[in-house]
Formats: sequence, structure tokens, C-alpha cells
Amino acid sequence: MLLKTLINTNELATLLGQSNVVVLDCRFYLTDHSKGQSEYAKGHIPSAIFVDVHHELAGPENELTGRHPLPDETDFSKQLQVWGIDSASQVIVYDDMGGAIAARAWWMLSQQNIDVQVLNGGFPAWLKEGRSVSLLSETAKVASHPIKISFPWSIAEQSIVENFETNQFQLVDARASDRFNGENETLDPVAGHIPGAINRPFTDNLDADGYFKPAEQLHVEWKDWLSSSSDAYVYYCGSGVTACHNVLALNYAGIEANQVYVGSWSQWSKRMLRAVAL
Repeated sequence: MLLKTLINTNELATLLGQSNVVVLDCRFYLTDHSKGQSEYAKGHIPSAIFVDVHHELAGPENELTGRHPLPDETDFSKQLQVWGIDSASQVIVYDDMGGAIAARAWWMLSQQNIDVQVLNGGFPAWLKEGRSVSLLSETAKVASHPIKISFPWSIAEQSIVENFETNQFQLVDARASDRFNGENETLDPVAGHIPGAINRPFTDNLDADGYFKPAEQLHVEWKDWLSSSSDAYVYYCGSGVTACHNVLALNYAGIEANQVYVGSWSQWSKRMLRAVAL
């Protein structure tokens, strides 16, 4: 089943103010976790609620997880209520990185059968068109009915280990090619990639202006990469965030995809360190 994917600025502008519409500002910066909040305070799309990706779209990191493990299901259900999201909500998520961060929220919410889309071009597109911004710190009316949370599209570390024997799926790495090749690694303790993975940087889904390439173009590009059915692929990155961008692009291109190894390279590199220590 193909998932809903993108919405443009004109479409979003017509939705603002409707009671069931929830807009989430997902701006986040790996090297400065406080910057997203400060950028939100400088201006955001009217009614948008700030999302702390590091704490609200992820659980706490430990020695066995990646940098952004999925949150506890009960905690995330409560978080959705705080944002005013229930099963009848229409959710729009955005960032300022071509959807690289917002795609994580999109992927997590899509699994809950929530109507969610990513703003194509994000906040830069909104600003470029001279649309109004807000300086208010937005809050939502708490949703009265909690959503039962599950993450059926999340692939566990053990499945990656077992795949070396079973060859049930192909891993696709969304990181930049230099990090995939073990160069310029500044975030994780070991450089390189999971053996057998192929590399499709998420940035290849975007044009020079930070918008998604046309769906038809992406379909051709991805079909050159994919050699079997869509369920035979698992997507990963550094910490389970930008991998979701590849899943988003595939669905936009008309190709079914949903499976993400959330632990990603940040978890796998810890596994390598433990193996060396034995």
C-alpha cells in the first residue's frame, strides 16, 4: 500500500485554522540540539507546534541502542495527545532540510494510520513565497482519545544479524557517500557501513532548491537501484532519521516501501566495538 507523502505550500495555506489540522515544526540540527527551538522562536508557520526530535521522536540512547531509538510506545501515545493528535487529525510536518528530519515524524505517524504529509520545500519554501510567520509558542488542545502505538515497520538489530544467513532483504544506506565509504566520520565511533549495503544518499531525492524531484524522475532513478520487490529492502542511515526520507521518496515515486532499521549505523558501530573488545 502506498502512503500519503507530500503537500505543497498552497495546499497547506488553505488548511491552516481548520480544527483537525495539526502542524509540527521538526527543525533539528545534529551538532546543536538547542538550535531547533531557537529557530522556531525566530519564526515558524502559524499554528505550528515545535517538536523536539531528540526527545519527543526518540527515546533515550544507551550502550545498546543507536542515537535515536524509537520512544516508548506509551510515552509516544501521550505525546501525540499533547500535540492534539487523534485518529481524525490531519498532520503536516516540516523542517528546513528538504524533509530530512520531518520524514522521521512522517514515518512514525504513518504507522499509526494517521493522515500525515510532509511540506515539500519546508520552511524555506514558505519564507521564499513571502507567507506569514508566527513568533508565538504554540500549544494544542490535548486530544481526548489516545492512539494505541505500534511500530511494525521497525527492523531490529537481530534481524540485520540474521539476514547475513537468510538474505531476506537488501540494506540501503541513506548517508552521504563519504560516510558510507568510511570517510569524514564525525558522529559515530566507527567509520564505514554495514556489509552488503548499497548507498543511496537521501539528498539524491531532492533538486538544487530543496524540493523533491518530480515523482516520475524519482521512479526511474529508484527503479535503477531496486532489482526485486519493494518488501525485500530495509533502509538505514546514521540514527534512523534520514533513512525515512528514502522511504518517503519511494512512496512519492509510486513504489511501496516502509521498513527502517532504526538503530542504523550508530547502533551497528557499537556492536562492532563490543566485538573487538571480546
